[in-house]
Amino acid sequence: MNQVHRFTLSNVAFDCLPPELLAKIFNDGRVFSHLIEPWLAQKFPITHVTGCKEFDFIDNDDPNIKYDQKTFTARGCKYYPSSMIGTGRKFDRTLFEEKANKLIYILVSNINFPEIRVKFISGADLLAQYPKGEIPYAHYGKFFEDETFGHEKKISNKKNNDSASTLVNDSI
Repeated sequence: MNQVHRFTLSNVAFDCLPPELLAKIFNDGRVFSHLIEPWLAQKFPITHVTGCKEFDFIDNDDPNIKYDQKTFTARGCKYYPSSMIGTGRKFDRTLFEEKANKLIYILVSNINFPEIRVKFISGADLLAQYPKGEIPYAHYGKFFEDETFGHEKKISNKKNNDSASTLVNDSI
């Protein structure tokens, strides 16, 4: 927990669409989450629960441990329930805090797609650091332990392009 995992996704394709266009599409967290959730279940010991509004995953060793995936984009990260995000929706602090305290969050940065960063963090820890349910974009470098934040640097691994993803650095 609280460890940052870095991956560079490879073999990202959709017929004739160029990689640059796909990267732009995947920078939208709403699109990105549909594919990153099953991908996370392939990479970590968790099971994806489709169609569940309360959480996205359960722990393979302890089904009482629940996880919720949120995407950290160029707009930052809102980790309160999706039902509270959007036009006409209302933020309920009590419900938000109850839910957050029961979950482990999986925050995935797609800012430098196809490089992604994954961090598991308890809801209690997130609430202590970001009690309003939002992590500002300006905190990206600190949150994902990225000393290059603010500089134009992308990590790529061209040695091994035969897998769906390549682990760049297992831990920081």
